[in-house]
Amino acid sequence: MVLDEIDNEIITGDIGYQITPLIKPFPWWYELYKRIRLFPWWTRYNIGLTAEASHKDEILELAGQMEFDIKATSRIIRHAVSEFSKHGLGSDYPGYHTINHNLEVAYISLLSAANQKLENKMNKKDIKNLFVAALFHDFDPKKEFEKPNEDNIELFIRSDQKLAKLIDSFEVDLNIVIALIHRTTYPFVGEQKEHALKRIHELFSLAGIHKDDTFSRQHYESLGQFLSICDRIAGYCLGDFKYAKELARRNARGIGWHSQVINEKSVKYFTALKEKDEKDTSERVIQSLPVEYKKNFFDNVEGFREAWENELEIKSSLRKNEIDLVTVVENITNDKNVRNDDILDTIMKIRQEYCSSTNFKDKEFQKSLYDTSTILITLRINSDVGEIVGYVKGGPLEKHQPRRGTYDENLGKMNAIHMESLRRGTYDENLGKMNTVFMEWMAIKTGYLGVMGGHMLRSEFLKEAKIRGYTYATSYYQRELIIHRKIKGEPIEIVQQYDAAMIDYYRIDLSQLVDESISIH
Repeated sequence: MVLDEIDNEIITGDIGYQITPLIKPFPWWYELYKRIRLFPWWTRYNIGLTAEASHKDEILELAGQMEFDIKATSRIIRHAVSEFSKHGLGSDYPGYHTINHNLEVAYISLLSAANQKLENKMNKKDIKNLFVAALFHDFDPKKEFEKPNEDNIELFIRSDQKLAKLIDSFEVDLNIVIALIHRTTYPFVGEQKEHALKRIHELFSLAGIHKDDTFSRQHYESLGQFLSICDRIAGYCLGDFKYAKELARRNARGIGWHSQVINEKSVKYFTALKEKDEKDTSERVIQSLPVEYKKNFFDNVEGFREAWENELEIKSSLRKNEIDLVTVVENITNDKNVRNDDILDTIMKIRQEYCSSTNFKDKEFQKSLYDTSTILITLRINSDVGEIVGYVKGGPLEKHQPRRGTYDENLGKMNAIHMESLRRGTYDENLGKMNTVFMEWMAIKTGYLGVMGGHMLRSEFLKEAKIRGYTYATSYYQRELIIHRKIKGEPIEIVQQYDAAMIDYYRIDLSQLVDESISIH
């Protein structure tokens, strides 16, 4: 059972499994601890050696051109960086919604708005509202989910008295700023859209805009849509395709995309910008950016499209049996204890390319490959010596506990996208009994995951675990698919329910497992 550390109450889900917050509550000294741990980063930031510092300088340059109060702008940026960092959303946060992302959105918003101002499409007050909203649009420091909640963001902004004074110095209405933030709700459809619009119009009323003043209300709704577009494209304008893939992997967790559909979903994500309700504003934002940033954006969009097409070709070859997939139980060292560096190098390359924000250090991961208790299964093309296109690894549950006391705050942390150890807060009654194997998340090259590749790796891993005498296998997976497997007859149960992305901790009873009960999906 799972105990809430504050109330000592058992928390039970609607269908009988355990519910736990994504992480344990932070102790009272956590913010001070974070400040101390981030001191080296703050030093580099203050002398201009971090990405955040570069964005700050770019923003201040634009602010000067638009005749903002530079001191006020500098103070509010510093406050944003400080608040995000001390609450765990700084440089060491492995998710998508970081201070760096908020600075990117603020920069792109200002850059695009500067040209709108020249064309008399935005006034100075609009741009100030846009800037402040962009800077804090993801400020949800106590979030239980990777994806921020706009209602929580409003709560935290309103409770920050120092921020309220800083916003006053910009001579903008806090209610308008928060209304713009609510418009960044994504996806902006269905109940989420209805809830956001309801709150947006309540905020307009609080800002003194009469309900019959449709012109002003529509104006600020359009400004909110402008911010929403900037939010969705900013990072993809500022880097190459390698950076874009990293952003997509991070963003996938918050939106709830499965890893095997990231390229497909990314194509649809960008295609949505061309839809009727978004097209005019999207073109307005993109066309107002410098040539270099427009090129980055369109190159990245094309990169995802080409990756998806390549993925479809591979899947077509697999379906036509033009290539075969085989699984191999690997030993990194032979009988003479000689390392197979080719396998090691390939595994590490796949991990670096396809496993974003792991919660296990590279050195620890590499070291674990030589551990005799490690189970390593590779996915190869055509034969047991063919090209490696994927792998799955795991070992005793006891060797996958969250590490603590090291500089890397991501170890065992809730927000790591690729789970290679237990999240902080996970409780397993079998810990210490040496009867459970933890299956780390698999890594498979694009195109090989959706057509049996993942199923083959998982099946071989579970079979090998059973051969080695384990009673249970555990890991994290999407709730919907865990339930699907249970319906199909697999002896699987959800041990702890987690976040909005529905990545839950589950257990399989290997003693009850037969080949036919392993679900293909």
